[in-house]
Amino acid sequence: MKRKLALLLALVLLLSVFTVACGKEEPAKGGDKEKVEEGPGEDVSDEDIDDEQYVTLTITEPQAIDPSKSSDIYSADILNEITEGLVRLEVGEDGGDVIAPAGAEDWDVSDDGLVWTFHLRDYEWEDGEPVTAHDFEYGMKRTINPETASVYAFLLYPIKNAEACNSGEKDLDELGVKAIDDKTLEITLEGPCAYFDKLLAFKTMYPQRKDLVEQWGDKVGSEAEYTISCGPFKLTEWTHKSELVLEKNENYWDADTVKLEKITYKVIEDPSTAYNMLSNGQIDICGVSKPEWLEKFKQRDDLVYVSEYQPSVAYQFFNQDVKLFSNANVRKAFILAIDREELLDVLYYGIGEPAYGWIPPVMKVGDKTYRDVVDEPLKKLKEENPDPKELLIKGLEELGMDPDPSKITVTMLQSGTDAESRRFAEYYQQAYETVLGINVEAEYMDWPVFLDRVQSANYELAGMGWNGDYDDPMTFMDMWITGSGMSDIQWSNKEYDELIKKAQTSLDDEERLECFKRAEEILLYEDGCISPIIYRKSSRFQYDYVKNIMRPLCASGIEFKYAYIQGRNK
Repeated sequence: MKRKLALLLALVLLLSVFTVACGKEEPAKGGDKEKVEEGPGEDVSDEDIDDEQYVTLTITEPQAIDPSKSSDIYSADILNEITEGLVRLEVGEDGGDVIAPAGAEDWDVSDDGLVWTFHLRDYEWEDGEPVTAHDFEYGMKRTINPETASVYAFLLYPIKNAEACNSGEKDLDELGVKAIDDKTLEITLEGPCAYFDKLLAFKTMYPQRKDLVEQWGDKVGSEAEYTISCGPFKLTEWTHKSELVLEKNENYWDADTVKLEKITYKVIEDPSTAYNMLSNGQIDICGVSKPEWLEKFKQRDDLVYVSEYQPSVAYQFFNQDVKLFSNANVRKAFILAIDREELLDVLYYGIGEPAYGWIPPVMKVGDKTYRDVVDEPLKKLKEENPDPKELLIKGLEELGMDPDPSKITVTMLQSGTDAESRRFAEYYQQAYETVLGINVEAEYMDWPVFLDRVQSANYELAGMGWNGDYDDPMTFMDMWITGSGMSDIQWSNKEYDELIKKAQTSLDDEERLECFKRAEEILLYEDGCISPIIYRKSSRFQYDYVKNIMRPLCASGIEFKYAYIQGRNK
């Protein structure tokens, strides 16, 4: 999503507290009672905290707890708590992200920036086996192996021969990842990469156990018993569609720092159920969007309200293998049929910002905030095309189809089967039908099924969200290059691919910014490939006894390593 995001479902993200982290904590107007602690904070003694150290919060059912295969942010949330990679993303004193040593005590970078040598600390998996450089080498090779079919393999393409190995053109032994010995890992890059350090904390760089992956086969990450931890917590229970339980990993190298004994993630689809559970103390942290509940919770002295910008966009997208959506004017008509300002108020209760671009406002290139210097392409498209229906008819004629929109029926995939999912789907149905004069049928399904349908291109129109995986616009742009594995829209553009390749290898911030600007124009204004809807902003409440949680900009979910409970029953 961040992170694939990592991938996100726009609707359920309103409920989830893991909808993203973005920059500093920023309390919203009228609701801020205190700022939530960020970063490791001051040491606190066991005598000063509650005897019972546990926290309960909400989550959406994860796809699979597998660093190589999972693509949703909910899986990433769990992986982040149970795995210690080379580094961890933390929040620094200035509120910005800090890359902190974790599994690697330190590392060296060659003068040309191409060879990274990591020196691992002594630490163990939960079963007592040592974590070695070979585990990191195996993990990255498993992700790149074309037989794994990892949709996130492309994130490792800055590594030497990664793309060729992933396509099968070269043997995995030629991948630029090598365990020099048990404690030394060497990574060689294909070329210069301005953002490689920001990739280090992502799950595709995690260590993996070859013996267990081979023993478990397709069961890896499917149940708690088929996961293994080397991080602050371990997954001990997973009751599907009900809850996941994490307990403190006593074998963690920094276990003395970890105060929480237990984290329970409740899978709750209905927002009202979650709000009631927050109200009566059954859960400690919850994303809240409905105005009546926002106002109710803001009146309580024991709840802290936190609203924060996120590197995240909710969007609709089109399968271009479907004849109707193979035409750019048809796609642009669908893009312009949505009144983003109205949708923000109706569906998101005003929490967020209308999106007329793909890269959200918080992302930076060098010291420049991207959206401060690059106009949103869809604003120009909207000004030039005041009547989306005219664009649709033009597109139908170009396709040789009947130009009567009333004879068009489109099926829209909707993840979730609950009332909120239907509220979202019905809004889009009405908007498309009213503005374009077409017919829209909604097909409802659970999130894992939805992901499978989208990733197999078995859909016409769908909507979800994208969360930045690391702090660079590249995390929003390289997913659309030909063969990335994350692009589910069946689109390819040679100029776009060349621009992204250039931005990947350039160390010149101005050159990279110009590449992103032109690529975004192709993606949205010229080809109309996707329809960004909302730049997302979270809105959550947590009890004031939950202390020292941390939310780095592009990390998955909340960081609980330093969290503790103080005064739950005061």
